[in-house]
Amino acid sequence: MTKESFENLRVNIDSALQEFMNDQSLTIKDNEFFTYYYEQISNFLFSGGKRFRPVLMAVSAAAVNPKILGKDLFRVSLSLELLHNASLIHDDIMDKAESRRGIKAFHCTFRDYATEMYSSKNTDVLNYGLSMGILGGDFAYNLAYKAIQEGKFNAETKLKAYQEFNEGFMSIVKGVILETDMMNKFEVTEKQYIEMNKRKTAALFEKSARIGAIFAGGTESQIESLGNYGKNAGIAFQIVDDVIGTFGDPAKTGKPVDSDIKEGKKTILLIKAIENSTEEQQKMLNKIVGNRSATQEEIEQVCLIMKETGAVDYAKKKAEKLYKMSIDFLEKASPKLNIHYKELLINISKMGVYREK
Repeated sequence: MTKESFENLRVNIDSALQEFMNDQSLTIKDNEFFTYYYEQISNFLFSGGKRFRPVLMAVSAAAVNPKILGKDLFRVSLSLELLHNASLIHDDIMDKAESRRGIKAFHCTFRDYATEMYSSKNTDVLNYGLSMGILGGDFAYNLAYKAIQEGKFNAETKLKAYQEFNEGFMSIVKGVILETDMMNKFEVTEKQYIEMNKRKTAALFEKSARIGAIFAGGTESQIESLGNYGKNAGIAFQIVDDVIGTFGDPAKTGKPVDSDIKEGKKTILLIKAIENSTEEQQKMLNKIVGNRSATQEEIEQVCLIMKETGAVDYAKKKAEKLYKMSIDFLEKASPKLNIHYKELLINISKMGVYREK
């Protein structure tokens, strides 16, 4: 997929999202605070984001039936983007993150709102922000269901889509549970990391592709092939995220490069670094990783160990291998996928691996 093709689809999805949010805002236009709250949800949704998931869903559907690509499909594709953003709002609370995509994290916006608006000394502004953040994630989850509900497809098709969506939702929750537990362990295996990744990031890529095929009336073979493609592309995407999260440009990512290390996230970089490190390097990693007060010099020491142990090179090669596996699955669909949109899918996977943010 050329950048131009991807951008055209992203623009269409953004337009559908804007229209969808405008429709929702009409239901609460008479309530001043609700209006403000909706504005903050919208601000978060439009603060950035690559729209990989809804684009993947739309192209997967078109690979089965090119005629389906249009306004109705873009509307239901919002379900995956809203689910993804709901998880990000909650992730930022759990990670104690102050920013996302270069702006304040959602819960921090409301913490600061309470600080400014409520003069009472009894107001717990931190708890207010956290509470509004939890509700914001829940709100976006609900909107995701509504996007499918409002789609102009028959009830049987929407039911199948709901089932896939619910499985994806549950998978994300399980993935976050595993990730949270893993953060408190020093040694984690690559197998455990991949399992967590499959449940968290990769699940939405897999479900995006499967749901797209379902709305297009795909065969079981097409749905399975596209789902397996999405799963492997999603794992590769997260591995690259791990690398970018530590070695990327904060001006492009909108996220501090030290956050994963300070939070103690068991990225594939850290897992391989621990696995291949010397006893002295392990002691250093054990001391620094998960320490939110770690200095810049200490963070740089961890990054150096990741490079010296071959963790960075290993991660990049692993992502490339998964990218190749993802496109192999596209050949297994029966009937064969539309050749033009199959090529677009190959390039979506490629874009996910060879990116800088």
